[in-house]
Amino acid sequence: MDDVHAVRALAHPLRLELLDLLRFEGPSTATLLARRVGESSGATSYHLRQLARHGFIEEMSGRGGRERWWQHRERRVAVPRAGDSSARTLLAELLSREAHALDRYLAEPSPAADWEEAAFFQSRALRLTAAELAELRGAIESLLASLRLADAGDAPADARPVRVLAFGYPRPLEGS
Repeated sequence: MDDVHAVRALAHPLRLELLDLLRFEGPSTATLLARRVGESSGATSYHLRQLARHGFIEEMSGRGGRERWWQHRERRVAVPRAGDSSARTLLAELLSREAHALDRYLAEPSPAADWEEAAFFQSRALRLTAAELAELRGAIESLLASLRLADAGDAPADARPVRVLAFGYPRPLEGS
């Protein structure tokens, strides 16, 4: 699947909001999501189909009834190539949205001490080959895959949705 088109599919703010609702609150229908976001079910349904087309969500099977139930689907998006400035701009907008979520967390009253102690920010400067960077990405993906997804129904009562961002990219060479 073309990652540039997938990144562009996320450019619409309503799609990002729908994706977050499915990711953090679990499966839902276009009608229920429309009520949550104050849109028509037709508009919501259209945007859900676009997210599904690019592999960010999928229709749930076995729910029965007339309405289609949608669920979040993990999908890795590669960083667009340098020549595609519009896709890179959209990726920057997505990162800005994540920064906004961090701002909201920092602005709210202090969470319980155990949550405050568990939250983290880490920045490391490493010197790696492309193969080592790919290995690091694989290790992070493996670790994240072993953890419970945000919409897991079997989560303990004290579990909260948590955002995890990880970046790994080479620093531009001198003179570039």
